[in-house]
Amino acid sequence: MIDKSKKYWHGDSADDIDEYLRLYSGVKSIDVKPVLCHTCGSDRFKIWVDEDEAAIQVECTECGFKKIILDCEDIWEDADPHAGICPECKSKDYNVRVGFVRRDNGSVKHVYIGNRCSKCGLLGSYLDWSIKFEPTNTMENNI
Repeated sequence: MIDKSKKYWHGDSADDIDEYLRLYSGVKSIDVKPVLCHTCGSDRFKIWVDEDEAAIQVECTECGFKKIILDCEDIWEDADPHAGICPECKSKDYNVRVGFVRRDNGSVKHVYIGNRCSKCGLLGSYLDWSIKFEPTNTMENNI
């Protein structure tokens, strides 16, 4: 459940990212997918983001597995990423989910990265960007 009583919204669990992205994007039909470690299955990550390039990399806090997600591999070399740090408690440990807004034909037209601080529950979105290409299934499967 989302607590909206403070300056920043907070969630009790990673599932609250789904509702947060629906409210943040204004799209009730947003398709939200969890980011899970491909090695150990954990849902807790350090994140590196470049807002200008719309690029993100995650690193599992359990096993250290790193992955550049979505279509960010193509632009990662040009990116200047910084570590995501919770503005409230200064933790670098996040749950991450990806929200897809779809075109009528099912392909993705916009991506939202939702995050929740694993320590204090602060909800946010470091990145969102429009997708101008099709098909998008390769990008969608790279989370």
